[in-house]
Amino acid sequence: MKVSFCIPSYNSAAWLSQAVQSCLEQTHKDIEVIVVDDGSTDSTPDYMVWQIKEDKRVVYLRNEKNLGRSASRNIGNAKATGEVIAVLDADDLALPNRAKITSERFGKGCEFLYGSAVRIDPCGRYLNEQGYICGPNEMVRAEIRADVFNKEKALERMENRIVHSTVAYTPSFAKRFPYRDGEANRLGTDDWSQQIEAAISGVKLDFVPNVLSAYRILDSGVSQNRKAEEVAAYKKAFLEGLTAKV
Repeated sequence: MKVSFCIPSYNSAAWLSQAVQSCLEQTHKDIEVIVVDDGSTDSTPDYMVWQIKEDKRVVYLRNEKNLGRSASRNIGNAKATGEVIAVLDADDLALPNRAKITSERFGKGCEFLYGSAVRIDPCGRYLNEQGYICGPNEMVRAEIRADVFNKEKALERMENRIVHSTVAYTPSFAKRFPYRDGEANRLGTDDWSQQIEAAISGVKLDFVPNVLSAYRILDSGVSQNRKAEEVAAYKKAFLEGLTAKV
């Protein structure tokens, strides 16, 4: 089963090569890596021109102007040729067995899947929940431990604690539930919106008890800079709009 990693990237040259390499080094070799360069003004194009020559499994798409990560994710998903699409942000890493674990689960019948992740700092060092560096033997303290999705709790608390860089889904799911643009893109809630919409529509959000990815904590990240009250207002309005249709 072929796994397509889709990586949206905007001015992420500092991390992108590591993200791509983590995909190419998967134990499951039937993969492709699609990078959607969202109009980057850094050295991303130079790196990608070199990378597509080095490994034919890498596909490079470039938006001539910045469209936002939601649009870039949708563009990458539309280009994917695998039976499974695996999400990865440009500053995160896929752990070596992610494609293997993911493809095996989809082979048993699955539409959407996620697992746990570990926190890392800009240098790739493990971080615990308080933001302190962990030693190499303390990886468990760096885990963002996922669990079985509970739709009622997710709707009540307006959160789901799914690290998006562990998520995978089928191409048909991607077509049915594209990432939303506008406020969802600006606030970094495009992934949450997609997941909640799918859950309300009856899609099972499957969980595997494995650490699949490394999530890099950056001061420049959207989740570190958005206003909590704006996020709460968006989620409230989104849920009201969805439930009104049911």
